[in-house]
Parts: sequence; C-alpha cells; structure tokens
Amino acid sequence: MDLATILGAVIGTITVMVVMILSGSLLMYWDFMSLLIVLGGAAAATMMRWPLNVFLGGVKVGMGALFNNVESSEELIDKIIDLANKARKESILSLEKEVIENPLLAKGVRLAVDGAAPEIIDEILSDDMRVMKKNLADGAAIYDDMGESCPAFGMIGTVIGLIVIMANLADPSKIGPGLAVALVTTLYGAMMANMFFIPIAKKLKYRSREHLTNCLIIKTGVLGILNGINPKLIQQRLETYLGKESSGEE
Repeated sequence: MDLATILGAVIGTITVMVVMILSGSLLMYWDFMSLLIVLGGAAAATMMRWPLNVFLGGVKVGMGALFNNVESSEELIDKIIDLANKARKESILSLEKEVIENPLLAKGVRLAVDGAAPEIIDEILSDDMRVMKKNLADGAAIYDDMGESCPAFGMIGTVIGLIVIMANLADPSKIGPGLAVALVTTLYGAMMANMFFIPIAKKLKYRSREHLTNCLIIKTGVLGILNGINPKLIQQRLETYLGKESSGEE
C-alpha cells in the first residue's frame, strides 16, 4: 500500500471536516444532489473524451496507484545481480526454477532460459514497456480530466442553485438555505479536484517514471545475463539508472 497517498487523502479529508465541524454542523455541508452533479457530471464529461475501455482501465490504474507500491529499483538490482551470479556459476538454465515475483523480470528470464535471441528479448520487453507507459499516461490523463471537470460542474451546480433561488424570491425563507446549497456544489467541485483527482494524476505520472526506470533496469539486466557479462559490470550499468529519471527512451 502506498502510505503517502493514503495519508495525504486521510489528513486532507480530516482537516476539512474539522474546520466544518468547528464552524457549525457537519450536516450543513452535506447535499447529495450537489455531490451527484459534480461526480456524475465530471465522470460523464471524461467518458465522452475517452473510449469506455480506456476510461475504465484508467480508473483501475489510479486505484492501483493508491494501494500498490512500486518495487524499489535497489531491490530489483539486487535480485538481478543474484540471478547473474547464479547464471555465471552454473548456467543460465539454472534460472528456470527461480521464483521471481516481478512479472516483467520473470518474463525476461524465461525468454532467456528458452534460448530466445537477444534482439527478440529486447523487442518483447521494449513492447511491454511501451504498453505500460501508455496505460499509465492514459490513467494520469483521465484523472487530470476529472480534476479539470469537477470545478466546472461545481459552478454549473451553483448556477442551478441560484436559478432556483431567483425563482423563489417571493419566499425569503428559502433564499438562505438555497444559497448555502448552491455554494456547497462549488465546494465539492474544488475539493474533489484538488484533494483527489489532480493528486492521483500527479502520483500516476511519478509512478510512470518509477515503472519505466525499473523496466530499463530489467531489460538491461536480462540482456547482460544472456550475454554472459560479469555481474559486477552489470551492477555498475544498472546503478546508472538510479541517478537519473527515465524518459521512456530505449
């Protein structure tokens, strides 16, 4: 579980709720119709921009960013060096029974054990990298779109509320509560955008850089093992990825 994301969401929500409680009743800030127009409208507008399968996949990717940590590059390098040492001492076939949790590393090692040519392994792993990069980029863009749409639909809800108020000017008792509901919609739009959707989009962009760095480490490591390069030289090469951000270039 990604602790920073969970803590950020919890602390932000609690902070706003405490301020609401101290300023009056918490129920004063609750309005189902306001929530519906913000979330429903933002989701509908975002779905219109994307194919349905991409939209649903992007939402799933975002949830993964909330609850899943990316394997650290240092741990990944250590695992690859262990595999390189074993392959050098015994043979690359000795890696066949190795238990490898990282699916991309497991795929690369399996291809190497099966005798695939280096250029074939390079091509397959590079294709996987491109797919992963696209999925994460789509997910980030979808959450960016949701964050962009929420304040707009908050304003739409506010305008609707003001129209209702204007239609009931003859009854002053309805103006105050009506105005409060109208402003709550703007509040929901700002909160949803800035406390949830935009931060998740930023986290996905960061996760993308982490994943691509790990993919480059895996590809370089597997090809190094296959070519029989000294494990120390492989380690030196892999550690160069730790000092720079991946650009996704191969």
